[in-house]
Formats: sequence, C-alpha cells, structure tokens
Amino acid sequence: MKTSKLTTALASLLAAATLFTGCAGITHEPKVDMSTLKEVEDKDFLDALEAIGVDNSDISVMADTSFSFKGDDADFEVIVNLDATSEKDNQYSFTRCVDEETAKALFDYYYDDYDHIFDNKDFSGISSHEVNDTTAYILIDGRYDDKNANTYTPYHDAIYLLGDTVIVAIASDYDLSIEKEVNDFLDALGYPHP
Repeated sequence: MKTSKLTTALASLLAAATLFTGCAGITHEPKVDMSTLKEVEDKDFLDALEAIGVDNSDISVMADTSFSFKGDDADFEVIVNLDATSEKDNQYSFTRCVDEETAKALFDYYYDDYDHIFDNKDFSGISSHEVNDTTAYILIDGRYDDKNANTYTPYHDAIYLLGDTVIVAIASDYDLSIEKEVNDFLDALGYPHP
C-alpha cells in the first residue's frame, strides 16, 4: 500500500514538473523542409489573401521600385511588393526582389527583429528557424515578457525566404481567431504555420 502511494505521488510530481517545464521557457517546432515548399507567385499570394477575406482595397502594391524601413539605411530593390493588413490587423507581405541577394538581405532584416527572442528566458512558446543562402524561415508562437518595461509582445508569426521572394505573416495579438487567420492564410499558400 505504501509503495502504491509513493509510486502515485512520484508519478504526480513528474507529471507536474513536465507540465510546468513545457509551459515556461522554450520548446522548438519541427524543422521545415524548405525543398518541399512551392515557389509562390504574386497571384498565389493574392488568392490566399482573398481566402481570408482581405479586400483588394486593403492591399498596397509597389512595382519596379525600391523601399527602405524607417530608421534603416538599407534599400531593397523589388520587382513587386504586396502589403496587406486584414480586418484583424494581421500583416501580410509578399516581396519579389530583383535578385536572391536582395531577398536574403530583406529576410535578414526581419530575422534581426526576432534573433534576441529565440533563446531568451523571458520568451514562453515555440519557435523554429533556419537560415541558408537562398532559403530560410522563422516560425514563432508565444509571448515575450519584458519585465523591465512591464510589457509583453505576442507572436504567431511566419517569415519565409525562397529564392528571390520573401513572404511575411504576422499576427496582431493573442486571440484564437487572429491566429487562425494567419494559419488559414499560410494553409492557402501550402506553407507551414506556427
């Protein structure tokens, strides 16, 4: 009888430890096999936006131009750039750059925004990322708590580099419907989601 109670107590303790370990800190999503992903064209991107209810009037189009981000000197030359914000305030972007080198630089710009999160003890959630010369990705789902500023940042984001193209899907906040929209968009492209 004592052995049975001791065994039950130890099993409960191990289960609780496993539960708390999984909830706090970082776990990693499976790696993405980039060779299995299809090359997305701007029409595929627009179709995926339509699938989640984004109206054409909410899509910004730039062609044969360049752009930079506020506060950054880098200039990215593009063949086409499509940006959209959904009614849930999720952000989606498709950028076909003039070459693979420019696309890699654009992906690296985004990567720099996430790099400090991946192994940070104040991030709770899951992430997976890999960077190669012509393919790369970031999948991140969770929350970063900035204890100094007493703020948090939610993540349910995906960024992909495939050749000369960068695709971005960023959730606006925590909410099942907000995250589902990101997932549905990526499913429409045939890409994994966080």
